[in-house]
This record gives sequence, C-alpha cells and structure tokens, in this order.
Amino acid sequence: MHVFFNIWHWFWALFGCSLNLLLIYAAIFKSPRAIRTYATLIINFAITDLLECLLDLFIQIRLIPAPGDVSITYVLNGLCKYISPLACKLGTSFFLHCIPHAVWSLLLSFGYRYYILHNAALTRGTIVKILIIVYIPSLFQGLTYWTTFVDRDEILPKAREWFPDYNWDAETGVITGILDVTDWAAAYGICHLCLPIFPVYTAIFIFRRKIIAHLKASTNMMAKETKAAHAQLLKALTFQAFIPAFVGVAVCCYFVSQSGAVVSPVLEYSVFSSVILMPALSPLTYLLFVRPYRQFLRNKQDVSAKTAKFESTGASPSRFETPGTIVH
Repeated sequence: MHVFFNIWHWFWALFGCSLNLLLIYAAIFKSPRAIRTYATLIINFAITDLLECLLDLFIQIRLIPAPGDVSITYVLNGLCKYISPLACKLGTSFFLHCIPHAVWSLLLSFGYRYYILHNAALTRGTIVKILIIVYIPSLFQGLTYWTTFVDRDEILPKAREWFPDYNWDAETGVITGILDVTDWAAAYGICHLCLPIFPVYTAIFIFRRKIIAHLKASTNMMAKETKAAHAQLLKALTFQAFIPAFVGVAVCCYFVSQSGAVVSPVLEYSVFSSVILMPALSPLTYLLFVRPYRQFLRNKQDVSAKTAKFESTGASPSRFETPGTIVH
C-alpha cells in the first residue's frame, strides 16, 4: 500500500509541476491584450499549484487522526525525511497553507470576472495588492501551524495507544503530530483548511450564474474580441470550479477518520492523495480552454513531433525550414 501511494504522489506531483511551469510561461509571454491583467491571477494560480506539487513531493503526508480524540499523527514519507524532522514540519505547514490560498484565489477569480462586467479592468498593481491581502490568512497559517507539531518521542506513545494494531516500528518516514487540535494555532489552521471550501463553492456558483446571465443579456453590445475572451475564461473557470472538489473529498475523509466512523490506512493515505489532484489538474483548465494557451501547447507538440520525426529519419531540419520559418 505504501509503495502504491508513493508512486501516486510522485506521478501526480511531477505531472503537476510540468503543467504549471508551462502555464506560468504561457501566462507571462503568450497572454493577449484582452486578458493580460487577468493573467496576473493565472500566474498566482500556477505559482501556488507549482509550490504545492513540489512540497507534496517533499513531504508525502499520511494523516492519522485519533478517533474521537483531539490529536493527529502525521507520517511524512517524502524527501524531507532525508533532511530533518524540522524540514518535514516546515514543509507540511507550507504545503497546507497552499490549499486554502488556492481556494480563496479561485473565489477571487470569479469575483473579478463579475466585477469587470460592470466596471473598468483593474491595473496589474491593484490586482497584486488584492492578492497580497487575500494571501495574508494563508501566510499566517503557514507561519504558525508548524509550531504545534511535536517530536516523534512525544506523539509515538499516544499513537501506539490509539492504534495498537499498527506496526509503528516499521515506519520509515518522519513521525510527528499534534497533541491537541484545540490549541489556537492548530485550530486556526484546521478551520482555515476545512471550513471555507463549502461556502466558497456556493459563492463561486452564484458568481458563475450571474456572469452567464449578464453575458447572455449583453452579447449584442460586446466587441467580438471581448466576448470571446469572456467566454474562454468563463469556460476555464467553470471547469476549474470543479477541481477543488478533491479538497472536499479530503475534508470528508478527514472528518470521517477523526470521528472514528471508519479507521483504515487507505482512508489515511487518501486524504492528501486526493488533494494532490487539485494542483496537478488545475492548469489544464487554462491550457485547454484559453485559446492562446491552447495554441501555444499545440505548437509545442508540433515542434516535438517534428523533432522526433527528424531524429527517427535522420533528416536535417534545414531541409524543411528556412531561417525563422517552419513549413507546416
């Protein structure tokens, strides 16, 4: 089981890193004028998701809540175990802070799309200032949550008491945990992780309904380029709105485990095995549904295909190209 989930994390994290790097490049260099300001929000998404994928590789969390108790045990099987327990604690804290920031950023994206339907677009500087304000609660979580983690010697006796059937001596990862989730820093972190997801979902779908209604009512008054840009971004945001459902699954798994309704290693691994799907798949919503980014991706695929063809046939690209021009 451990091997399966280890491979799962490696695959999705590396896949997500690749896509998010592509999206960052596309958003910086391939954004048309119509969405250039909004591209600032896209870059924020991509950087957050890239960091989350990298940190998932670094920590690979197995979350083991004590059923009916106020304690949590973490087993960290990522690369951090080769550095130090402190590195694992810090990595976990900053990995977890990426999750609510991504959720708040998604709400901000929908809110901004609705705002510019009725007002002039904001400047990039204003967007950056808003992002900083939105980021403050998540940053506070990242800076404080790790302070609630105790060392292996403190949490392990409790873990043996709660889960006597588990072979704790065979665990190769870093074992840490929280003895009391009602501690203010732990309570803030857990609440900030778990509580916003469902109200934010509700707000997102309200914004989406209002945006669609406005676009339908204003179709004849919009310039063709503006209407196309709105339609592309709305489609991307609509699909992206379903991506955080993976966080909803993780939250449900956590509450089921914490309540003691189900006690299973599969459930413990599943909490963050489902979370990694969000940053790994999220960039696809832009790379596939925003035309300039989709075209950029297709061009990359065409170049790769031609390069592979040249290498397999031994032909030189110069036979098919003139300087600065590729014959399609």
